[in-house]
Amino acid sequence: MYLILNSNSDRKQKLLSIERHTRVVEIYSNKDQHNLGYVRFFNGINEFLEYPYKVGDSVSKKKGDSIEYIFRKDSIIKNNLFEESRKNGFLK
Repeated sequence: MYLILNSNSDRKQKLLSIERHTRVVEIYSNKDQHNLGYVRFFNGINEFLEYPYKVGDSVSKKKGDSIEYIFRKDSIIKNNLFEESRKNGFLK
């Protein structure tokens, strides 16, 4: 029980510590990671594709906030990282 609670707490802290103000430049299959989906950001960071990004999206998230804003064409999408992590089974 402690391990589950501790890992949930660690995951939440990790999500809250993210600060990102960049653009999505590529979505690709990473052959080194069993062809899982990855996203490449303009700032050079490559990450596992956990969220509904599309090429050309501008992404903004402040440190300490669980909401990430995705600017896509003429719309703004609020992406709650905690809710998405729960849906994907990363948080309880």
